[in-house]
Amino acid sequence: MKKIGIITYYWPPAGGPGVQRWLKLSKYLVTEGVELHVVTVDTDQATYPLRDEGLLDEVHPNITVHRTDTSEKFGAYKKVTGKKSVPFSGFSGEESKVSFLQRVARFVRGNFFVPDARKGWNAHAYAVAEKIIHAHGVQHWITTSPPHSTQLIGLKLQKKLGIEWIADFRDPWTDIYYYRKFYPTALTRCYEKGLERRVFSSCDALISVSPSWSELYEKKGGLPKGSVHTLTNGFDPEDFAALKPQRPEVFTLLYAGTLAAQYPVSELVEALNTLSFPIHIKVVGSWDGKSAEDLAQAGDHIQVTFEEYVPKAALNQKLLDCHMMLFLLPNVASATGHIPGKLFDYLGAGNPILGLGPTAGDAASIIHKAGAGQCFDYTDKAAIAKYVQQQYDQGAPRTDASRITDYARDAQAKRLLTEILK
Repeated sequence: MKKIGIITYYWPPAGGPGVQRWLKLSKYLVTEGVELHVVTVDTDQATYPLRDEGLLDEVHPNITVHRTDTSEKFGAYKKVTGKKSVPFSGFSGEESKVSFLQRVARFVRGNFFVPDARKGWNAHAYAVAEKIIHAHGVQHWITTSPPHSTQLIGLKLQKKLGIEWIADFRDPWTDIYYYRKFYPTALTRCYEKGLERRVFSSCDALISVSPSWSELYEKKGGLPKGSVHTLTNGFDPEDFAALKPQRPEVFTLLYAGTLAAQYPVSELVEALNTLSFPIHIKVVGSWDGKSAEDLAQAGDHIQVTFEEYVPKAALNQKLLDCHMMLFLLPNVASATGHIPGKLFDYLGAGNPILGLGPTAGDAASIIHKAGAGQCFDYTDKAAIAKYVQQQYDQGAPRTDASRITDYARDAQAKRLLTEILK
């Protein structure tokens, strides 16, 4: 029996996309006969932007979960901003105009809590992982980030105890599209890029979620071409097996996830304003003030509604109960390799996808190969409107599920065992 340890800050009852990757993969790793230990933070001490208590029911009973104390410094952030909640990634929860205090908070976060404000968890997680190694003989360890401070736990375990360490990156580190919004100084950038290179070059295996980012990590770590494993996010077929679509009368476009200032909402609105039939745009997740203002420019034939984060089980049904699903990538250079986890839930739900982003990017390639919709350049408003009109005229036919089996979590878990953890 292979023994594997996973170190992840985000684990149920954490909500949002960050928890889904290893929650789902771990379920299928266990069914393949793996003895699995998960090291995560104590639920009462954790600083999650979102909580989803229902996800606790999805943790496989054969997984041993070890919860630890933590010593995080989010109190300083809350004092500076006057907010009680933990910030969302990409600053999606902020108003359209960033206040002076918010800028100060960003600077403090970006320069005094490097690589991130959750690094106070590291010592606690390391101590528990060390005990597991001695007590259970677990020699294969996976660290997943963000938070990228988690990778430093794996680095220390490898150096001190000689374990095999696999570093999994769900998002880039210093290349994430909102990195500069933390106003890092030149000294901070140099130090953090040094940490990043050390992780890339030291781990026994490095996993990325997209081909473009795999190439990026190889260059930054000075690694041989093809040495970084690409394991995209995926979907769990069981999430949709018992659900039935219930489309509303009004043609509905659903967007699920994060909307931040860099997302091309205004171009989408301009395209839809040229159409004449009633449309309902539903945003489920988190959004910033600018995105809300842009969506407010929709014509009278377009209804726009916002709904804050809903539990994953409820979101699965909402993905089915629409005509089209909106897939928007931030208008930044790194978007070529950006493949958010929600794309695969979109694929699992089976409604056609309207994508806005790099047409030669990794996400567009997946949408095209799966026959799941079309992806357009942000500014190609005429083509966007034409495609939506076509889907409306044709009744938005559902896509072919046989073309997405490679992205099912059970298939990905088997690949993880045979190709990466062999």
